Amino acid sequence: MCSREGILKGSVSIQAPTFFELRSLDTGRTINYVFSPSTNLVLKEFKGKRIVVTGEEVLDERWQNTPVIVVDSLQTVP
Repeated sequence: MCSREGILKGSVSIQAPTFFELRSLDTGRTINYVFSPSTNLVLKEFKGKRIVVTGEEVLDERWQNTPVIVVDSLQTVP
């Protein structure tokens, strides 16, 4: 389990492993792709917001430099 904080944005590449990515607060660079296996959590509602996401990090074989975090919990940060 790990926790990451950043801004949730839409993925810029159509080949990315998920539709959403977490961007660094400092540099704006992608630090994780974000995936929610739950249909109860609609990531689109958090797009553009500062969040803390907790979950398991996994590597997609096509995107080995940027891990995917599988969401266990997500909360907004004011």
